[in-house]
Amino acid sequence: MMPAPTIYLIDDDRAVTYALEAVGNLLRLPVLTFSSAESFLKFDFASAVGCLIVDIKLPGMNGLELQAALCERSCDLPVIIISGHADVPLAVEAMRLGALTVLEKPFPLDQLTPHIRHAIELDRSRRELSQQRELARDRMATLTPREREVLELIIQGKTNKEIAAQLHLTLRAIEDRRSRLMRRVGVNSLAELLTLVQQAHLGEVLPK
Repeated sequence: MMPAPTIYLIDDDRAVTYALEAVGNLLRLPVLTFSSAESFLKFDFASAVGCLIVDIKLPGMNGLELQAALCERSCDLPVIIISGHADVPLAVEAMRLGALTVLEKPFPLDQLTPHIRHAIELDRSRRELSQQRELARDRMATLTPREREVLELIIQGKTNKEIAAQLHLTLRAIEDRRSRLMRRVGVNSLAELLTLVQQAHLGEVLPK
């Protein structure tokens, strides 16, 4: 089961911290605060679920530098940037680094809450897709080399007759192999098989 989402706030302004705790109470979400980017980077965020709210101006590493560091560490938490000195180049850079939005302080809390809800939903969707991908890859990993060979040709749109000719096998042998591979990965139709392949992102790693 996926852990409950949390709002992770990185800001050294106590007024902002109090305000975000109020937003967390309103949304029934816990708020975990950090006073610097460095302290968040020491946190075990690999399994963190929710969203990240980051002030641009921080002691030490600033918000944009933190965004870059999180990208390098493959942290997928959606990021909302807040700043008391937002300008166009800063906003452009923040968005280039993956921020969902940039809000200029002070802002009304009802302006922030929909962005948090969107970020939480985005994080949930991303994690569900990641789980689907891992499950699909696990199922595909059970295929034998011969079954993967047939799958490669199925993905190319070839018929059983064309596959049999290319592999110098009988049509019955291909039908049997195709039936086995579908049973092995737990699908009942070609459409389900192709959906599973798409979920696993196997196109680029199947044998050529």
